[in-house]
Amino acid sequence: MALDQALTSPRDYDVPVLRLLAESEDGRLRTADLFRLFGERYSHLILEKHQRRDSRDRTVWQSYVGWSLYELKQCGYAQQAGFGVWIAADVGRQWLNDNPDATRVNRVSRSRAPSRPRTARQTRSATAPPVTIEVLEQTRKLLPAEQFRQLWGPLYDQMLAQERAKAITELSRSELGRRAERWLNEAHAFLRGQNAGSPSSEVVCDWIHFCYALELYREAAALLPYVHEDEVDPAVYKRARRIADVCRGKLGR
Repeated sequence: MALDQALTSPRDYDVPVLRLLAESEDGRLRTADLFRLFGERYSHLILEKHQRRDSRDRTVWQSYVGWSLYELKQCGYAQQAGFGVWIAADVGRQWLNDNPDATRVNRVSRSRAPSRPRTARQTRSATAPPVTIEVLEQTRKLLPAEQFRQLWGPLYDQMLAQERAKAITELSRSELGRRAERWLNEAHAFLRGQNAGSPSSEVVCDWIHFCYALELYREAAALLPYVHEDEVDPAVYKRARRIADVCRGKLGR
């Protein structure tokens, strides 16, 4: 590719991306490394308008590099060697050899540009590292949202759900009931005047939320007067008051 030719359209990014993949030392590149190398080598060819950043702090040219990866994969010139790892397919390398001065890739269909079977050595060198939610998050920030969903959406959703599930505490029904009963007994004891001390306004707000979740509307509404507005965060007080209003409405008051 001519070094003095500016990258004026998304399709102009295909050849530079393919060259970086083909020239990588071990035959593969992580997505983050590809973006870094592209910026280092071709910064002088990137138009000023492609340097603008979007709401996710991603430049226009980074979006175009992401789309080029997707298009090169679709036409068979590039392959994924695991999550977040890319390689130039044999047919892509051959195209570069046959077209050393080309500035754009012919985006033929994948069925018309099949890749030759890779050798065992190539397969070993392209072995990807274990997929982690951290790598997924990094890739999600780099790729355009639509492309990320097309490539990694189902896997990302599955791993994100698995990550969230780690926060679940396994409780038996009896233990769950015991813990809930302890909270409720504390609130009831306060309403009966049986507490030795006076709970903080934050604790009373917690009781209001708890009673509302259990559909104990009388208790939630009765607790609000014991919250001192100046002792809690305004947002906390506002939410507690809103819940109490809802409870009174359900009680017909």
